[in-house]
Amino acid sequence: MTAWAWYEAFPPRGMTLEASTNVMRALAGRPRFGLLGLVPLAVFELWLYPERVRWLVGMDEQISDRLPGELMAQCPELVLVHTDNPKRPAVVAGREVRFKSLAYPIRGDVAEGVTAALLRIRQGLRPGEAVALQFVIGPGQFFAVLPQRRTPLDVLGFTSPPEPDSNDRRAFKRKVSEPLFAIRGRTGAVAKDPRRAAGLTRPVFSALALANDRHGRVQVSAQSSRVAHQLMAVMGRARTWSSIVNAGELATVIGWNIAEMDVPGSGNGFAPPPPELLDTGDNTSRPVGRSQHPATPNRPVHLPLRSYAAHCHVIAPTNAGKSTMLAHWAVAEAEAGRSLVVIEPKGDLVDDILSLLPEERRDDVVIIDPGADAHLPVISFNPLQGAVSDAERRADSLLGLFKELFGANIGPRSSDVLLHALIALSRSADGTLTDVMPFLSDERFRRSVLAHVSDPLTLAPWAAWFDTLSVGELGQVVAPIGNKLRIISARPSIRRLLGQPDPAFRLESIFECPTIVLVNLNAGAIGAEGSKIIGTLLLHQLWDAIQRQTTKPPKQRRAVPIFVDEFQGYTSGLDFADVLARARGAGAPFTVAHQHLDQLSPTLKSAVLANARSRVVFRPAEGDSAALATVLGKPVTADDLARLPAFHALVRVPLGGTPSPAFEVATLPLPKSTTDPRRLRRQSAERYGTDPKAIDDAILHRWRGDEPDEPVGARRKQP
Repeated sequence: MTAWAWYEAFPPRGMTLEASTNVMRALAGRPRFGLLGLVPLAVFELWLYPERVRWLVGMDEQISDRLPGELMAQCPELVLVHTDNPKRPAVVAGREVRFKSLAYPIRGDVAEGVTAALLRIRQGLRPGEAVALQFVIGPGQFFAVLPQRRTPLDVLGFTSPPEPDSNDRRAFKRKVSEPLFAIRGRTGAVAKDPRRAAGLTRPVFSALALANDRHGRVQVSAQSSRVAHQLMAVMGRARTWSSIVNAGELATVIGWNIAEMDVPGSGNGFAPPPPELLDTGDNTSRPVGRSQHPATPNRPVHLPLRSYAAHCHVIAPTNAGKSTMLAHWAVAEAEAGRSLVVIEPKGDLVDDILSLLPEERRDDVVIIDPGADAHLPVISFNPLQGAVSDAERRADSLLGLFKELFGANIGPRSSDVLLHALIALSRSADGTLTDVMPFLSDERFRRSVLAHVSDPLTLAPWAAWFDTLSVGELGQVVAPIGNKLRIISARPSIRRLLGQPDPAFRLESIFECPTIVLVNLNAGAIGAEGSKIIGTLLLHQLWDAIQRQTTKPPKQRRAVPIFVDEFQGYTSGLDFADVLARARGAGAPFTVAHQHLDQLSPTLKSAVLANARSRVVFRPAEGDSAALATVLGKPVTADDLARLPAFHALVRVPLGGTPSPAFEVATLPLPKSTTDPRRLRRQSAERYGTDPKAIDDAILHRWRGDEPDEPVGARRKQP
């Protein structure tokens, strides 16, 4: 008796006769075993239920270590999943399925129609009923010459068989052009009433008969309980065969050619998640969602660190589930004990993360929120802070940022003035961006700064030239700068955020100890321009800190994931392709998210699509489907993306240097809140912040010195 290994098959949407035939051809390579040289058997079964369809593939255990892989190699989208319990309900009525001719093939051009007719049988089934179609595949066969068609009168010698004509020879040539197999076919049904079960098998014959040709035909026997028993046993000790078919004929009748039909139980058009992403939730992975492939239904899918280390790109319109996924990922990083940075433009994501942080990480939180309660201490950052030896580089980087932010509004002379102001304040021990306009407009303040940082080659010659400018000339070069930078001092929230020379929190500390930095750039609270300036400055300072990590040995680099929602608003002045390329080696994987491709400039789009190797695509905005389908690769189509349900996404990740096929997940809702975000905001502000009034007083003291009554920004008199 044969010991069977069973697999559930999931033909992909788009499966055609050509692909099915390729799979059947692989059966010709089965080896022979034993003294008798017996070929191990295989069996293909189609089970039709009212609610779904199941395809089963059984095989002799002797070949179960190799045949599944050989079958799937012929159709990469095909999935075979081993099952110890194939769940084959006992049929109570059965019929033999035979192919009339040994030499003439049935029609293959109607394969999709045959499959459609077979699948339509489900519509007449009641709960608890099922219909099965089985083909047991025996050894390969070979015909050297065309077998003659012989009638009973020919056998008795009363007549002579006709000579083959040209049509016969062409048909035979088609038959033997594919590998031949001896088979035994059966169909059966499950029903409470045996008579109804017998009736349920009749539509199977009608479906298979669609492939009948002039001589190549499919026939079925009368119903028999004996055949029903044989169907369940698959094959007894005696191996007997009822027909000889080629690979194409077999592919026509097994019910795999689903083409573009939506069949419950089939592959959904996408691959299943790679096995290494299933049920592997640990502190080196992020939850992605639950698999939607029927081969792995609702299995948890996790993204391992080795995949998202190559950066992640998440694209989704509003309310599609993007922020929820980012919150899950950020909380997973926090639970793993890592540092992380989150920059976002609304505030909801920050609140979601705060509400789910584990208790042991709540003291590690730093919340930068310029739009927060004006009475709370302010957590600041200073883009000019750093080593004096690096002051020119910081100034040059900031000048490039401002020029890209403000475009042609700052001309060459104004750019030169702004550069030297930034150099002077970067060298100063207490210089900040809030000091730029007082430095340029208040001679006394400028001289007090230059007294400590001037040099004979750079700042002294510039200051000598600047002091010779008339009021009119001064206005021409300073006014364009003031028009753009005055927002820094005019808005109290931004002034206090950027006005501390030596903040209690240093961004560099994320690489030194586990720190959770959450940045809320709510444009509704601080204005769209303020949000953009602060986010861009912060990303620049973060990039400077990342670059300094490359000076450390790789083993000493702390992994710090960085999440930037609506990232395209904060990349001015950065070569983002270079950022992504170098940040990976520095241990700072980026997750960048946005709503649609038109938000990105061509350069930024190319940078993200080329360097972010893990991709999560929700149902896209109108116009993005075709481009994103191309990025996700075959077999994904624009229509596939347009049909994605709410909160479902297609995911593609790198594994071992090779991108996986795209697979579908249903994203996870957020669990219930475990803490009050307001309490964590207050604790963070008290730990790392400074009283707002104290910041303003310090700024005024820096500008006025010991003469507080003198107005800041006093202009020289015109000679």
